[in-house]
Parts: sequence; structure tokens; C-alpha cells
Amino acid sequence: MDDDAVAGPDRRRQQPPGFFAFLGHGFAVPFRNRGLFLPLLALTAGLAAALLLGNALAVQPLAASVLADADAISRADPSSAVYRALLAQLQCHLTRLLLATGACLLAAALAGSAIKIATVFAAVAAFSSSSPHSTTTTFSSAMGKAKDNVWGPVITIAFSFVIEIACAVAILAMALFAIVLIDYSLLLLFLDALLVLLASLALVYLAVVCAVAVVVSAAEPGGARGAGAVARAWRLMRGKGAQAAAYVIATCALGAAVSPVYTLATRWWTRNEIIGAAAGVAYVLLLGAVEVVSVVAVTAYYFECREAKEEEEEIMAAHHRYIKLPSGDEAANI
Repeated sequence: MDDDAVAGPDRRRQQPPGFFAFLGHGFAVPFRNRGLFLPLLALTAGLAAALLLGNALAVQPLAASVLADADAISRADPSSAVYRALLAQLQCHLTRLLLATGACLLAAALAGSAIKIATVFAAVAAFSSSSPHSTTTTFSSAMGKAKDNVWGPVITIAFSFVIEIACAVAILAMALFAIVLIDYSLLLLFLDALLVLLASLALVYLAVVCAVAVVVSAAEPGGARGAGAVARAWRLMRGKGAQAAAYVIATCALGAAVSPVYTLATRWWTRNEIIGAAAGVAYVLLLGAVEVVSVVAVTAYYFECREAKEEEEEIMAAHHRYIKLPSGDEAANI
């Protein structure tokens, strides 16, 4: 009987998923639940199209104007009235460029985060149903369930932005410090470059942890959020770093595979507007598909990590109960 107490969890333990299984779910689950994920793909593609248009119609013309002003100033006489007029014009164009760029970045952060949260809730709903192969979950039902726990992912994403930006600023400071070290010591310069490289890799891993933390705050209502969700994701990912690296490589490869379509769209726009527009639409749709696949994949990764952690805790608890059980002679004496 004591042996059964120890062996029970092992008998109930399912076959562990393959190393790349979560990446396969990233493609298979949205395909099987098209009604759930197509609205999110459309929203993501629409946001990408709006940002590309904003960049093409506002940011790039203002950037060209700033460069033209700077070139004109470099050739103007500093004592002339034209020089002062050019300076005022450069200041105006630069201010408008900063405002346009800031507006695009703010829109990308706010709207992108909102769409990402909705995609995470949809993925969690798909995986929380009877199986990831289920197609019964609808978009409206998934979003209806999300209303009670929407602030968890919001707080977690905000906290993730803060720590990722802080880490990026620290890495940038270390990189700029290399300029000072050039005149002092090549050894210190090498060590600084090595530290920047290691810190950059750590930042990439932290980004994956933060992505899993958003899923934690969505999949565990009333549980951890913000720093607590990041800590929970860190614990769940312990021993799963290789899969996190595979996730980063896969998402980067998908992004690189999509980028030639943008080059095709920009080249054909001046030759044939219809072909250029079609390539542009295909590009934003592919961007939306990549985003949906990456979110679903990281959600599958979270569920794999959680199941592995629960099985480990169950086995540890069973062994603990087995150690505490008295032997036959001790039970007789009792």
C-alpha cells in the first residue's frame, strides 16, 4: 500500500510533451479555433497597418524635413537672417517629429498591449477548455470571462514595461561607457563588451519571463499580478530555459520570414499600386498571424511549465507522505 502511495502519481503522470510541442500548439490552436482568433488577427493587422501609415505619412516626411533643414543650415552663413530662419524652421520640424514619433509609440504601446491581453485571454480560454483541440470556445465567451480579471494582465504588462525599459537603459549606459574605456584599457573594454552581451541575453530571457507572466495573471484569476506574476513565471520556467530560447529563435525566424514581403510592397508601390497594396495587405496580415502564433505558443509553454511543476510537487508530496508513514512494527507499538 505504501508503494502505491508513492507510485500513484507516477502512474497518473501523462506522457511528457515533446520539446517543440508548445510551438506546434502555437500554429495548431489558432487554426482549429479560427472563429476565436480571426478577430484578434484582424485587430493586430489593423494596428500594424495604422502604424505603418502613420510612419509613412507623418514620421518619415518630418524626418526628411529635419535632414533637409540641417543640410541647409550647414551651408548657410551664421550671421545672416536666413540662418536664423532655418534654425527656427528646424526647431519646428524637430518638435513635430518628436510629437509624431511619440504618438506612434504611445499608440503602439497602448493598443498593442490591449490586443495582446485579449489574445492571451483567448489562448487561455482555448487551452482551459476540454483540450487544446477543442473548437467550442467563441470570441465573445472568451472576452466575457476576461472582464472579471482584466486588471491582472494590465498591471503585469505595465510592470514588465518598467523593468524592461530600466534594464535596456542600464545596458545602453554600459555600452556608452565603452567609449570612455577605449583610452584606458583594452581589457576593461573587452570585459565591458562581454557584460553588455550577457546583459542583453538576460534581457531577452526577461522578456520571455514577462510574456509568461502576462499569461500567469490571465490564467490564474485572483492570483499573482505585477511583480508577483513575474516571480511566479520565473519559478515555473526554472529548468525550461532551452525551450525559452527555442521560442525566441522561432519568433525571430517568423519575423525575418515576413520582412521580405514589406520590401516587396515598398518596391512595387511605385511601379504598380495594386500589386503594392496587395503586398502591403499581405504583410500586415502576416504580422498579425505571427503575433497571434507567438502569444498562443507562449501560452502553451506556460501550461506545459505549470503541469510539470504540479507533477513535481505531487511526487514530492507523495514521497513526503511515504516517509511519514509508520512501518508495520511501529504501527503495532502505537
